[in-house]
Amino acid sequence: MISLFLLAVLSQTEPTAAPTPTPDPAPPPEAAPAADTTTVAPTTAEVKVEAPPEPPPKACARWRNPALMEGPAFVGYAEADLAIGRRSCPRSEVGIGGDFGAIIDTPNFYGDVGAQALIYGSWAINPKTEVFALIEAFDFQYTVNAVISGTQASLGNATIGAARQLFEGDVFADAISVRVLLPTASNIPGTRNIGAEIGHSLTVRAASFLELHAFGGVGFTVGLGPAPLPAINAVVAIGAALTPVSWFSFVLDMSGGIAGRSFLAPTAALRFRVYSVGIELAATRPIAGNDRNTAIGALRVAYRF
Repeated sequence: MISLFLLAVLSQTEPTAAPTPTPDPAPPPEAAPAADTTTVAPTTAEVKVEAPPEPPPKACARWRNPALMEGPAFVGYAEADLAIGRRSCPRSEVGIGGDFGAIIDTPNFYGDVGAQALIYGSWAINPKTEVFALIEAFDFQYTVNAVISGTQASLGNATIGAARQLFEGDVFADAISVRVLLPTASNIPGTRNIGAEIGHSLTVRAASFLELHAFGGVGFTVGLGPAPLPAINAVVAIGAALTPVSWFSFVLDMSGGIAGRSFLAPTAALRFRVYSVGIELAATRPIAGNDRNTAIGALRVAYRF
């Protein structure tokens, strides 16, 4: 019993083995940095788009100001506006004016002074076509010779017409025109004149301050009545307009031909602009031919639309 007791005691006092230390768990591996998923727009080189250059202006657009009158001077040697050069560029305008003429023929004891009050206008139907008309609303004549003298006042001549531009480039423009003389004048007792004319005009504008122009026309007049007095009209005119500023232009033309009588005549004109109103003062005098006019003057005042 004693031995059993001692064995039991010894078994309780036997040292207990130290517990095996448990190793610390390894730290989890660091996660790899997430890939940058931001979308980056590709870089595009900046491209500068320039507007194409504007085309150069056409000949009719080269004029200093649309309200300033253009083309040959508005004065001539035939009825109304027959045998007077027209411009090549269609315009819309309405105007008034006056013509003044004098014949002083001392060797033949003859003199005549005439004045006409005008109303005229034109309408540009489109950029290439215009229609136009003119009427001498009042015609006054004072005539004197070696025996008698007298005055006469009446309605004067009237014309209607149309012009069509044939070509317009950067420098050149040309047009064809047709006019008809209406039988409105009664200054010849018992006779009314009618007539017609066809003409061609040319404009050259290499610069805005200088215009070269030319006109050629041919036509006829004939009286309806006991004194038919048929006549051929033919005229050629060339000239230039110098326009240093937008409100002033100086015109110098030379014209020649037949308008009942033959003539060769220089013409000078001063043109002014006041806002949209154009003014022209013109004068001409024959230097050759058998035309009897001593001098002719003209005034035009027109509002351009």
